[in-house]
Amino acid sequence: MATDSRELQDLALKHKSSCFYLSTMNYFPNYYSIEDIFVTQEKVECKVNTRLQRMGFLDAGAETEDLEPGRTINLPLWYIKELKVNNAYFTIALPDIYKNVHKAVCEAETTHIELGRLHPFFYEFGCYLTPYDRNHVIGRIIFETLRQRVRHLLDISKNDADSKPDHRLDNIEAKLHDAGVRTNTLYINWLQMSGNNIRISELVEEHQKKRKRADRSDDEGGGGAGGSGDMDMPTGKKPSW
Repeated sequence: MATDSRELQDLALKHKSSCFYLSTMNYFPNYYSIEDIFVTQEKVECKVNTRLQRMGFLDAGAETEDLEPGRTINLPLWYIKELKVNNAYFTIALPDIYKNVHKAVCEAETTHIELGRLHPFFYEFGCYLTPYDRNHVIGRIIFETLRQRVRHLLDISKNDADSKPDHRLDNIEAKLHDAGVRTNTLYINWLQMSGNNIRISELVEEHQKKRKRADRSDDEGGGGAGGSGDMDMPTGKKPSW
């Protein structure tokens, strides 16, 4: 029992770190982001656990004005986000896109899946749903999927820089691919010395400017002092050198 608890804690920490990486790389969560709006507009299948009075309008096939237990409805993600994780009203069902990937994750063949066709925001959608997944399946799926595909992303960023496999990558993977292509291009240019433009640091450049201004002011001050000395010298006397 202690071993299972420790494994769940390790999985939660791994998933938390992966979500933190996604949040630093992408918009998640950003209220004003158009991409975030696209994700939160997705419908999620939910099972009604208790009778909800005057909520029958949520189910197009309901024959009464109340929602009866056992009914299945589709709710937008932005509404589900406002519910407590352990709410007594709805049970979130695992979306089909993650059911389809689960088998590939177990067989370690996720590189052949076209995530862009399954869902354009595969990882972000899963991050939103993970707290409501009582079986802890979605977190494991998105973590293992990204872990297995990151090496593949590195390979295609190096070898297929000209052709971008749009349908095989989701939104975050497409951004990682673009970043990999740019980094690889910069690295190749550095090896070939094609972009070798060495510049002095801004600190040194500013110090040199200050020295030039100080030397110029000293020259101007010395010349002015010598001129005024000649003018103040009496006209009838010669200087004794």
